[in-house]
Amino acid sequence: MIFIVGLAGFLVALAAHDLALQGLTSDRPLRPFQGMCPGCKHSRGWLSPSCQDCGRAPLRELVLALATGLMAAVLTELVGIDWLLIPYLGFLLLTVALAVTDLEEYRIVDRLNLRGSLFAVLALALVALLQGDVDSLLRGLGGAAAYFGGSALMFVAVRGRGFGAGDVKLAPLLGMFTAFVSWGTLGWAVFATAVIGGVIAVGMIVMGAARMKTELPYGPPMILGSWAALAFAAIGSFPIPA
Repeated sequence: MIFIVGLAGFLVALAAHDLALQGLTSDRPLRPFQGMCPGCKHSRGWLSPSCQDCGRAPLRELVLALATGLMAAVLTELVGIDWLLIPYLGFLLLTVALAVTDLEEYRIVDRLNLRGSLFAVLALALVALLQGDVDSLLRGLGGAAAYFGGSALMFVAVRGRGFGAGDVKLAPLLGMFTAFVSWGTLGWAVFATAVIGGVIAVGMIVMGAARMKTELPYGPPMILGSWAALAFAAIGSFPIPA
């Protein structure tokens, strides 16, 4: 069953990649599984080994799909074969799409983030209420508020340099889905985000791809930090207070 969910995660990533590229242009309808090319923004299809218009191979998309499939299997281990898996797979789809938009144009697209976060949170709340898990729901809402508040303070402190308003708007989604598991998961998500962001920044500076004053997208480290915390929670590799 985990293999089937992992395969579903693979498809989630392909859909998310299309939604991300479509979300970057306000006049383009959101239609996943068209196989859009990031290079020329044309629909190449997913069965073609390269784009017929610009020749770009879908290497990034395949790597992303493999990582997302693995994360879908991790989420299955975390919540089990349960109705909770549906909102968590929605969370996975949305975070993949937002990571791509931030990598493409250094912005978290409101068109995807605000609508998607609303649907994901409502789905999680509905499942939690139907299962009588009010404590987890309240903890998740508290985590969303806490992560949002901390991110807003950071935004003010750095005056928007290197940490934008889109990152602040992303924080409640990440806070909700990590704190729903436990406060410790949220804490580890924040810690992992700082570590991942620092490692990426230092690595790019060392390789000459960035300078000390270069602004790098912070959304992907936030998302990877939350993924890492959820993965650690699933395998129990560190103590997480309930």
